[in-house]
Amino acid sequence: MPDYRALTDILRKQKVEMTQKKLKKYTRPGFFDTDDKGWVVPPEGWSFDMEYGADLPPLQIPDGLGGFVKGYDGTERRSRHPNGVFGPVAWGENFYRFLDVHPPYIDPYCSLSGAYMDKLEWHGWGGWRPEPEFNPPELQQLRELHRKYDLISGLGGSHHFHHDVKNIGFVLGFGGILEKIRHYKAQYKDDTEKYEFLLGEELTLLGIQQWIKHNAEEAERVAALQTDPELKQNLEEQAAMSYKLMTEPPATFREACQFLTYFLIQSSMFNGSGAGGALEDLLTDFYENDRKAGRITEDEATFHLACLFLKDTQYYEIGGCWPDGSDRTNAISYMAIEAAHWLKIPTALCLRIHDGIDRKFVRKSVEYLFEDKCANPSYIGDRIMVEGFMKNGYSAEIARTRAKVGCNWCALPGTEYTLNDVVKINMGKVFELAWNELKTLPRPSTEKLWHLFDKHLDIAIDVIKHTVDQQYKFYRYMRPELALDFMCHGPIEKALDASGGGVENYNFCIDFVALGTVADSFASVERAIDDEAAANWEELFEAIETDFADAEDLRLYLRQTPKYGFGETRADEYAVAIKDRLVYHTKKSKSPMGFNMIPGLFSWANTIGMGRAVQATPNGRKAGTPVTHGANPEPGFRESGALTAMGIAVASVQPAWGNTAPIQLEIDPALTNGTEGIENICAWLMTYCCDLGGSLVNINILDKAKLLDAYEHPERYPDLVVRITGFSVFFSTLTQDFRKLVVERVIQN
Repeated sequence: MPDYRALTDILRKQKVEMTQKKLKKYTRPGFFDTDDKGWVVPPEGWSFDMEYGADLPPLQIPDGLGGFVKGYDGTERRSRHPNGVFGPVAWGENFYRFLDVHPPYIDPYCSLSGAYMDKLEWHGWGGWRPEPEFNPPELQQLRELHRKYDLISGLGGSHHFHHDVKNIGFVLGFGGILEKIRHYKAQYKDDTEKYEFLLGEELTLLGIQQWIKHNAEEAERVAALQTDPELKQNLEEQAAMSYKLMTEPPATFREACQFLTYFLIQSSMFNGSGAGGALEDLLTDFYENDRKAGRITEDEATFHLACLFLKDTQYYEIGGCWPDGSDRTNAISYMAIEAAHWLKIPTALCLRIHDGIDRKFVRKSVEYLFEDKCANPSYIGDRIMVEGFMKNGYSAEIARTRAKVGCNWCALPGTEYTLNDVVKINMGKVFELAWNELKTLPRPSTEKLWHLFDKHLDIAIDVIKHTVDQQYKFYRYMRPELALDFMCHGPIEKALDASGGGVENYNFCIDFVALGTVADSFASVERAIDDEAAANWEELFEAIETDFADAEDLRLYLRQTPKYGFGETRADEYAVAIKDRLVYHTKKSKSPMGFNMIPGLFSWANTIGMGRAVQATPNGRKAGTPVTHGANPEPGFRESGALTAMGIAVASVQPAWGNTAPIQLEIDPALTNGTEGIENICAWLMTYCCDLGGSLVNINILDKAKLLDAYEHPERYPDLVVRITGFSVFFSTLTQDFRKLVVERVIQN
């Protein structure tokens, strides 16, 4: 029997080495300031060029039935826009071409085939179509407001919703999905737009099958050269499995992991999608059937999961509840956390905590969190996510199926389009606009500042409501979601992209950024002017306008104002009041087209970029420096008792409508010396998620001295893993700005 731990160690070493190769090959600043992904360096000389233009020759793509794929008019013509790749046929053809020439990847030490070496979107796309019909006056006005308020508007945003591979892919297989597409393509033969959408999907599925075939052929070739009998058998099994999965659904646990690998990697190659799914829901039946038949051991299944996590850093949920409310923790849950422990690389597991969860499982996860120091897993609170989503009109049974499959977000599998983590309102900029308007008014006051902030917050939210309507109207004509549509309920049947009517549920999510910066600024103004008369409005206006050029004493005074998170401060009260107002404005009305909006507090990695757009603020923050992270207080908000105080503070600002407001923790590993420390963290997690109503917990376990040395000499620590926000990475891959962001959080906390 293979030594699965030893094989995992080999794969981990290869992963670290491959990451260093990627760093040497791709040197553009900021290229790695995002999720660590499983892609590998392509062979020397590999390249791909997108094709577009009005005069391209016909493209003959075999249809697998002895002929070639036909366009709407019955020829092999190509639908092309002169200025870019737009629409389903153009994207489907280019994706087919891409997958057909993409190099196969076979690792004799891994149980699963395939890897991606490139992304189609890296080769450019046309952006937003330039024709007037896609750029009405309203949209042009909205773009001006996006710039004014420094909004990440979601316009042109892609993926960030959840497939249903269990009930579609695992039932039909890629062959059955292709048959389904062709069935509806024939049904819509008299509707050009619908026919061409399904033609784009057909080309996508044919490309996926070609890519799988190339991997199967490569596995056969490598197996023929292999002399080690165990490795040879593994390679032969990979080949047979891939040939089968070209057309058939999976029947075993390993096949299910391989099917997931192929599906998730192709979606990453198309446009970067990263939604994995709830592992117990996906894999329990396969595992139990294999165990009953004597086909698999626990160690072997754990190894297959490790290979799945290695292939790409997709977001997976473990734990939580079944739709009826019973605990979902089972063998898959334990094996998933064990597989991540074996690997010790950036992974994206999230453990869903509820009152009835297996406490031994929570403890095991915390033990590995501290032992591995890989910021894995994160933790999500089931109660607030279920109860919050129910307020939008859904049952508890449906809400429990809404899996955590992104940095900060959940989505219903295969039926919901959300733009999760794609829309962000910079409340620091909202405050700046209110502040600058206040300067023009007679007799400024803190009360007037609050009302102006509330007015501009309402405007920013209204701009987003109008913008998501534009996304719904037009995005399907830009870059439709071909790599996810076929694994959702509705897009194929309706011949409509998920972004524009293909699925049943549309819940557009808005994340708000810089809560701590704004709450602390209000408290500092109130203290300096209203409470202690330490400055007047003219002095404060001038200090902000000049970035405290001649007012360092005033800046330091403002910095001493008790901050949000300290507990029972005016800043804490302002933070809750801001949360209440953003929830009110978000939920008081739907978008003009009637779409539901869901508020959350999350910055992703935008604290740096959004901070650059904001002038100095009255909390003593200098112009252009980062704004506060998500729902977190500013680093250094409290010297002692910070963990308890932060938990209470962040729990108090949860919007509680089905989107998260994460808490980011930086913890010294010495905190868990002995069993008592582990128990304390477990107890804190249960209290925060179940009693206080916290939504999401991200944790770094970092030794300060090691981190400081890694900041100066990242090359010494190629395997040091840190969590930035919802995602984790190898620290050495980050730019200096991002390394600095992590270091300052750790030092000040």
